[in-house]
Amino acid sequence: MEISGSERGYLREEFRLFHTIDQKELKVDWHFHTFDKIVLFRSGHVSYTVESQTAQLSPGDLLVISHGQLHRMHSFSDVPYERYILYLNSAFLASLAPEAGGLNACFIRARTGGQSLLRLPEADRAAIYSLFSRMEKAIQEASPYAPALSRALLTELLVLICRAPEQSNISHPDAPSDEKIAQALHYIQSHLTEKLTCDALSAHLRMSRSSFQHRFKAATGHAPYAYIKLQRLLLASELLSAGEGALSAGKKCGYSDHSAFCHAFFEQFGVTPSSFRPRRDELTGPQE
Repeated sequence: MEISGSERGYLREEFRLFHTIDQKELKVDWHFHTFDKIVLFRSGHVSYTVESQTAQLSPGDLLVISHGQLHRMHSFSDVPYERYILYLNSAFLASLAPEAGGLNACFIRARTGGQSLLRLPEADRAAIYSLFSRMEKAIQEASPYAPALSRALLTELLVLICRAPEQSNISHPDAPSDEKIAQALHYIQSHLTEKLTCDALSAHLRMSRSSFQHRFKAATGHAPYAYIKLQRLLLASELLSAGEGALSAGKKCGYSDHSAFCHAFFEQFGVTPSSFRPRRDELTGPQE
């Protein structure tokens, strides 16, 4: 089965957990989410690409994928593909542990530093699996305490993952990537509110324009302009959700022409910036 598309699914709750096992081959093309995602890989024969990095997953691997990050995957049918998938509302994450700046540090590292794949020490892998398993059980319980318990377990899980880089024995598995494009992605994320052009990016990376465009699309599935446009519009949607005015949000996202911003925003989200509200459609189970 092959699934194609750009944006997949909307999150209605603060978070949602799935535990899925597939025996069939599954191929999901380049796409992104407007929420954050964690994948705990349990078994299977799976290749996963997050923007410029591709890895063959090993049992216990964690994938931390930030909203707006382009990714794709391919699982083969020779081994059952088992995984936990956790969808997380970005605003909800930012509200947790405010004294630590929120529990979204791992997603910021994924988006700006290319640290999406984590291979933790055995003890931590066991702890994470236990937390996922207990969270799944708590969510299924018909108890008035279930929501509080599942949120507490989620908080513990996120703290463990956010603190992972403090450990000396954590590893970021060797994931083949195009280092030049990884640099470009980091530069784009750091300069979204500034003028970004193919000429400027290719010059910054000391590459020809044609080589840069070709390698960028090969690594992300998108042309540089399309990727920059997507990231700016996602940033605008976050600003609007936080109460920013449409005119101000457009300017902060690099649009000097408000009508051009409104047109691009409508093309992406189907509504004008002034009438935008975070989508609340029902989320179907993931197939990735």
